[in-house]
Amino acid sequence: MKRFFVILVAVITFSCSSKDDDTVDPLEAYYKEAILGSWAYDTVVVDGQTYLYDHVDNCTKDLFQFYNQPGKIFDFEETVILDCDNCAECASSSTNLRWELDGDIIKFYFGEPLVLIYKIIEVNETSFTYQVRFDYDDDGDEDLLEFTSIPYDPYNEFE
Repeated sequence: MKRFFVILVAVITFSCSSKDDDTVDPLEAYYKEAILGSWAYDTVVVDGQTYLYDHVDNCTKDLFQFYNQPGKIFDFEETVILDCDNCAECASSSTNLRWELDGDIIKFYFGEPLVLIYKIIEVNETSFTYQVRFDYDDDGDEDLLEFTSIPYDPYNEFE
């Protein structure tokens, strides 16, 4: 009977052990720190073909920034320069979203709705590569695009 009780306690102990033990995935922790900063689009792969990203001449580059600091907790900002032939200055459009990381997946939210998902391919000090599904050619089918970006901080917001 004593042996049965010991086995029962062992079974209960192991079956009640939680996998949600607050251990942090080292790769996710690395990504969470490595993506912080300001990045300019460099190349995009579409249908297996690599293209240089087309920035507007004589303006700052199109860029995106990942923040996670007081006042900008999990804030993502993308700024795209508008191609304007008759503009005296470079006009831009910005989008702000909230981001969260789940392994190698970055989820973007506009308020509560999930609006965009990136899959991180690689990130280091010199480049950030991710994939996104998007219907870039308006044919009704989502396409898999792969963007590579480089560090770019024209406003000196990141050190």
